[in-house]
Amino acid sequence: MLIVIHSAPANVEKRTAIRATWGSESIISVNSTLRLLFLFGRADNEDEQLQLLQEQGLYGDMLQGNFRDAYFNLSYKHVMALKWFDNHCHTAQLLLKVDDDIYVNTPLLLQRQPALLYQRQPRELLLCARQDNARVLRSYSSKWRVSFREYADRFYPPFCPGFAVVYSANVVHRLYGAAQRSSFFRLDDVFVTGLLAKRCNISITDLTSYVLYPQELQTLLSVGSVGAQQREFLVTWHKMSAQQIKELWLLDGKNNASKLMKSIERARAAKSLNSL
Repeated sequence: MLIVIHSAPANVEKRTAIRATWGSESIISVNSTLRLLFLFGRADNEDEQLQLLQEQGLYGDMLQGNFRDAYFNLSYKHVMALKWFDNHCHTAQLLLKVDDDIYVNTPLLLQRQPALLYQRQPRELLLCARQDNARVLRSYSSKWRVSFREYADRFYPPFCPGFAVVYSANVVHRLYGAAQRSSFFRLDDVFVTGLLAKRCNISITDLTSYVLYPQELQTLLSVGSVGAQQREFLVTWHKMSAQQIKELWLLDGKNNASKLMKSIERARAAKSLNSL
């Protein structure tokens, strides 16, 4: 699985938190089946661009496109992720697209990857916290206003909120092909996982039961420990701070370490079997 993280040039603190926690070298290692990239557009000024180049020199985990990094250019960034995966990741089977303000439970993800791959129709996997019956906003005061000229219907088709989406390789290929034949639409999650997915007749599998929502997160952080009855989650809702990401990682460090070692051991055993 390739994990691509939508980030912005100025979000250094969030990237640092991810590299120290769920995206650390202990997770994204030679023996792991996960790889990670941070995605950007062009920086607004030379100083910011120089800082990105220095950061890339240190970590080597960043990908930059030739478009201005701005909120309403997210569709370019999203399609760039599909393009990179389709052109450069021929042995990868899954793509996970996330934002840089969420927490991915990577130790559990390493355990659950086989289950994701062996679904009834693994070639058609599009997995997320599915959004249905979303009304198109027309108010001039809304950040997400869309005119009738841009989109005429009252409701969007089912789509994936962009904070966390899992794609199988075949779905990436089909969506990227459809994007090349489509007009630009600035709401990237609606565009890629709604309009393009509908055009390609790709259905969405709901991930809602594996999302940790804000109230549950606050309860966990306030209690300060993970109880035996705490349900499993793969991702959190978005708008987490860098500090919250660190706190959640530390909250169950021993459990994370145990899951991680078991997952790495399984990956090593599978690699040994494949080499026989």
